Amino acid sequence: MSETVLVTETLRDAWQGLPRSVPTADKRAFIQRLLDAGFRSLDVGSFVSPKLVPTMADSDAVLDGVNVPEGVSCMALVANEKGLERLLAVPAINEVLYPFSLSESFQLRNTNRGREQALEGLAAITARAHERGRTVYATISMAFGNNEGDPYDPRELAAWMARLDAIGVDRIGLADTTAQADASVLSRVLAVVAAERAGALPGLHLHATPQGAPDLIDAALDAGCRAFDAALGGLGGCQFAQGPESNLSTRLLGERVAARGLAVDLPLTALPDLDVAARRLAADA
Repeated sequence: MSETVLVTETLRDAWQGLPRSVPTADKRAFIQRLLDAGFRSLDVGSFVSPKLVPTMADSDAVLDGVNVPEGVSCMALVANEKGLERLLAVPAINEVLYPFSLSESFQLRNTNRGREQALEGLAAITARAHERGRTVYATISMAFGNNEGDPYDPRELAAWMARLDAIGVDRIGLADTTAQADASVLSRVLAVVAAERAGALPGLHLHATPQGAPDLIDAALDAGCRAFDAALGGLGGCQFAQGPESNLSTRLLGERVAARGLAVDLPLTALPDLDVAARRLAADA
């Protein structure tokens, strides 16, 4: 596995739960600032019902006029085939993000589908996305446990990952949606996943408290993870889940990776100023 740590900046996750929408022009300006600074992977929007997530209602227009360099990944979330068709109308969005859940209860609440039905929908989305030249990133919510009362077994997690592989998703991320994992839980689950998948580890989308985040990052790096989702300012989280709602801080992640002597696909010197700008943009919304 590459020793360069890849980071996706989750602007969608940072902005979607704000009490008011960030103006579209401000979103565009901030996205362009990140691209100009050297960010290589951005999660920029969500093609779901504006009634459910009004802060993402402008996702079809947020990249209008933005200069996206060659080789940069811009992704957006969809929950069904209707959302995918809206995404496919935006040429600059080249990756599809789909929220699958290990918890049956959360899958029903988040997408109004059970896991088997969601898998069927994801298979259709993946085939259609590939026809149109897009890649597919499936995150597995509640990957380290849940507060829904559903049973949890990391071997079941590995089995569902194998089913996602079988329908052709391009990459998988494990999401700790309600911050169930401490460093020991994270290490234990990743060891099971690595054993079941011949050492291949997915990316991570972790939610954590500021106090717990450093140990989680260290445990993930020790396990061999080299891909993370994060958010400048440590903003955001899943608005449909009950529990802590803070993404990993991009700045903290970049600094801890660099301190271990690993390369990271982030403009490290720009992160302090961008961290402040992200917080200010959210506060002004």
